[in-house]
Amino acid sequence: MNNTKDTYHPIKVILHIIAFLVLFLMEQLPLSILTLTKKELGTKYESYLKIAPIITIILLIISATVIIWTFKKAQNFPTQKFTKGTWSIIIVATLLTLLINFATVPFMRNSNANVDALKLVANNSMIILIFFTIFVAPILEEILFRGIFMNWFFVNNPILSIIVSGVIFGYVHAPFGAGTDWIYALSKVLLGVVLAGVYYRTKNIKADITVHFLNNFLAILAGAIASGVILL
Repeated sequence: MNNTKDTYHPIKVILHIIAFLVLFLMEQLPLSILTLTKKELGTKYESYLKIAPIITIILLIISATVIIWTFKKAQNFPTQKFTKGTWSIIIVATLLTLLINFATVPFMRNSNANVDALKLVANNSMIILIFFTIFVAPILEEILFRGIFMNWFFVNNPILSIIVSGVIFGYVHAPFGAGTDWIYALSKVLLGVVLAGVYYRTKNIKADITVHFLNNFLAILAGAIASGVILL
């Protein structure tokens, strides 16, 4: 991302790792508020449904403000303007994400921890889930996993930066372990690599946010059509 050679500072790297983990937890916290169930809350469930969305939005505003501010401080190169080349990269990357989904979705398990968590959110507030999936996730995840990560780590080794960004993106969506749906994890790793490549090539975070948005929007649209919600 940067043509200059940076001096390696172990303490700085450790601080960046800690800061990145804190920012990740901040990004995850708002939606996690909506994962409680009626079975867990009992008679408090109705009150929970009234206040939880408000808390979620407040936490989202706080976390988004901190993450965006950090990104503006972290990016170590000028943002490049959108050009015809930028749009060409976005189109190619979007087609790649569609190909990845087409090739992996049929082999995924019907459920996994990430999907189960999203179902809990859907049960409590479908509107907020859709809002987060289409708008919030593409913005904050790209700023965090591409914008901040790729400006803090492996700055002088773009290939490694792209690969590690993709692997971490895959891991947070499907933590690696004995019960991991490895096809689902692989799809997220590949998607993360594509998105990281877009950021590296375009030098504009809005480019990979656009690809991420299109991926999520098309996935929701496909799901809606498959379930018969949308009739063509």
